[in-house]
Amino acid sequence: MGKRNVRARRAINIVRETVKRHFNAERVVLDPLLNQFVSTNGREKIQEKITIVVTKLEEKTFLVRLVIKSE
Repeated sequence: MGKRNVRARRAINIVRETVKRHFNAERVVLDPLLNQFVSTNGREKIQEKITIVVTKLEEKTFLVRLVIKSE
């Protein structure tokens, strides 16, 4: 969890580093909606779990988006 005022930033960095590690990416582009969803409850009370989709844009460049479920 870490300090309360950096939880949202740390969560976004964890997503970015995980995508870099698993997809051997040099550049990771994050959708602004993903950042907004992580900090929906504020930057101190972040979402516990998120589901993402990773799309390849170019060689070693990936786009990370939030999965939007329709019920």
